Amino acid sequence: MRNKLVVLSIGLTMLLTGNRSMAGVITLYDGASGVTPNQYNAPSQWLNFGSVNPVTGTTPIGTQSVSGGLTNLDTSSSSSNAIYGGYSNYNVANPPVSPFSVITPTTLVNSSFPSLDRNAGYDLSFTVKINSQFNDGTNGPYRAGFSVIVLSSDKQGIEIGFRNTDIFAQVNSSFNSISPAEQITSVSSLLSSLTTYDLNVSGNNYTLTNGATTLLSGLLRDYTAASGVGSDVYKTPNFVFLGDDTTSARANIGLQSITLTNNSAGVPYEFSPTAGIFALVAGSIINHLLKKKKS
Repeated sequence: MRNKLVVLSIGLTMLLTGNRSMAGVITLYDGASGVTPNQYNAPSQWLNFGSVNPVTGTTPIGTQSVSGGLTNLDTSSSSSNAIYGGYSNYNVANPPVSPFSVITPTTLVNSSFPSLDRNAGYDLSFTVKINSQFNDGTNGPYRAGFSVIVLSSDKQGIEIGFRNTDIFAQVNSSFNSISPAEQITSVSSLLSSLTTYDLNVSGNNYTLTNGATTLLSGLLRDYTAASGVGSDVYKTPNFVFLGDDTTSARANIGLQSITLTNNSAGVPYEFSPTAGIFALVAGSIINHLLKKKKS
């Protein structure tokens, strides 16, 4: 019996000292720093700021400023809604210099940005306030002045739009229909206040929560069939964006913080077959020596 306990102890020791795949937390932005998201953690910042008029390739463009622990992002100055502006974990190719040029993500702002494996799970937490929002452009009923995009390593992901009274998920790559996408209405008090949202991706599903309250949940989407000025972003793996990505809506928002938690599903161990075989062999040898000594 004692011999079996020794072998079991060795096996457990090998297992408990294996490589753990633990959740990792990265603060992408903290407004308490007194800088904008594209300056946070410089020179190793995580996010890039970009703004352009995708119709003309010129001004007017969105503005950013920081005060009182918040970054104010404003893309509402153009009544024609002709402003893209926001924060991404990717650098972008030369911005459009002619009408309707394509916006193309190129390299990660920070090469240490992790792979977003939806099977291991990840969570994007952000604290934001919608000061004003106008979805009065051509496709305004289907778009939002502030949107959040997360795309996994296989480009499966979700885009969530935040407006004055509702929050909704983009249903597919055409971006021209809310129904039957997930939507929650009559949340104006939530949107107009500084609110922390957690966008969790796990397996084939996403969930948007505020504290213990689930706001939206559903299946991830494949937006890679999208076409147009900003369509290349939907073909980019491990992609994160917060801001205004449409010429059909505009907004003025206050952004306080952004945090990424990777491996949020909490896979406890990365099992190594080599380590397992070694544990079995080592246990057998020790068991044999103990029996020989006893005889």
